[in-house]
Amino acid sequence: MTALSAAAAQALDALDPLAPIRELFELPDDVIFMDANSVGPMPKAARGKAKGLLDDWVNLRRRGWSQRQWLEMPSLLGDCIAPLIGAGPGEVVMCDSTTLNQFKAVSHALTLRPERRTLLTQNGNFPTDVHVLQGIAAASEGRLSLRFVDSEDEAVAAMDAEVAVAALSHVDYRSGGRWDMGRVTAAAHAKGVLTVWDVSHSAGAVPVDVRGADADFAVGCGYKYLCAGPGGPAFIYVKRGLGDEVWPALAGWMGHADVYAFARDYAPHGGVKKFLTGTPLVGADELASAMLDVWPKVDPAKLWAKHKSLTDFLIAALKQECGSLGVVVNSPGDHGRRGGNVSFSSPGAGSVVEALIDAGVVSSFRQPDAIRFGVSPLVIRHADCWEAVARLKRVLAETIWRQPKYAKVSV
Repeated sequence: MTALSAAAAQALDALDPLAPIRELFELPDDVIFMDANSVGPMPKAARGKAKGLLDDWVNLRRRGWSQRQWLEMPSLLGDCIAPLIGAGPGEVVMCDSTTLNQFKAVSHALTLRPERRTLLTQNGNFPTDVHVLQGIAAASEGRLSLRFVDSEDEAVAAMDAEVAVAALSHVDYRSGGRWDMGRVTAAAHAKGVLTVWDVSHSAGAVPVDVRGADADFAVGCGYKYLCAGPGGPAFIYVKRGLGDEVWPALAGWMGHADVYAFARDYAPHGGVKKFLTGTPLVGADELASAMLDVWPKVDPAKLWAKHKSLTDFLIAALKQECGSLGVVVNSPGDHGRRGGNVSFSSPGAGSVVEALIDAGVVSSFRQPDAIRFGVSPLVIRHADCWEAVARLKRVLAETIWRQPKYAKVSV
């Protein structure tokens, strides 16, 4: 293999068809933000959206509900990101948080499989997803139980007539390993099991195809690769026609079949809109609406191809430049099994992440020893990957991370 270099990185960037998209974002000087899996880059349009909202608050007030798209925004945002998860128009809404949407989806699946008593999930699932399942099981007063698996193969083998719903993460948030959604869903459906996929660590970075995989539900947050901003709305997908006759577990007026009727008695909206609950989060939605100026300009296939090129390059650079310093890549070598982030271990991992911040590289740490470089293909370049590795190499080679000020570790 030819040795990697800054020149090689620049040559790859010169061929990037998505390079103009980078100009749509505000990016700090000399800071490489490799933590896109926590808060993605800010579209330039967001500042104007925020100011416009404040002006409307002063001037329009209640008229904003009729003169602005406050009520329609959950559906507009859902349609905007739908192509990134392989969904169609009217199949996704952005609302609430991932935790709430996970609860909605799992509860709805349980309503459709009332005779079954088991919830299936991963030991390594993101904690909030597991906590939701534990809460549902606890509220059932012993009727429901959880079954945990450690691998995709175990999940396939664990599907049986007792399992009501398999609630799984598409990507492991620590290692960045990606499961085969189609394979697992097919195994689930063969036993009558419904699936709920959390695609928080894949949507907007790597291929997701909920319709192609025949997934029943999918949920995820908007503030990672989708650039909805801090605390931005999450999203929920539901397969068309799945349980349209059944009420959602959280029935609210925005999920009513006729929002403007103000009827006393609830009647569920058909399709995914039934999973809307109360008044839209207008402020969060308005910031998130900046994505309407971004995602329609992006070809998902080009986005995913760029992510592959970036992460292949990053992994190779980590091994070449930092392998002798104790860095071990945890993420899969096969991009088809890789999520949005590249995970690797190193000596003093938590302190290394703290030292990297001062070196102008923002990443994240997960116990016990994982460093995650989130790779947003919208804004990250091969040159950024090379420079991030160069700064990491210096932090390790000069043992900068051992300085006392880096002993206190955050996430």
